[in-house]
Amino acid sequence: MTNTSYSCPHCGRQMSKWVSPVESDWAGETKYVCFHDECPYYVRGWAWMMEKYGTRCSYRHSLNPETGSSGPLPVCSPDHLRPGIVE
Repeated sequence: MTNTSYSCPHCGRQMSKWVSPVESDWAGETKYVCFHDECPYYVRGWAWMMEKYGTRCSYRHSLNPETGSSGPLPVCSPDHLRPGIVE
């Protein structure tokens, strides 16, 4: 069994393996997500989303290990999506 780990390109911290909720559009898809609350990408996302869209949310860096694609995963609070973290 392979122990895969990925680091966030914005803060260098190890990203957490995360499974999306079955009821979401991603339907149980596994991603790696940076849940570090001091990550600069996440921190500046709050102001950027408010300025651009007038909404109180941010985003966390995510990576799909199957496709290699990465990008923002929207969150509406620091705890949002944490229940999907798998060890």
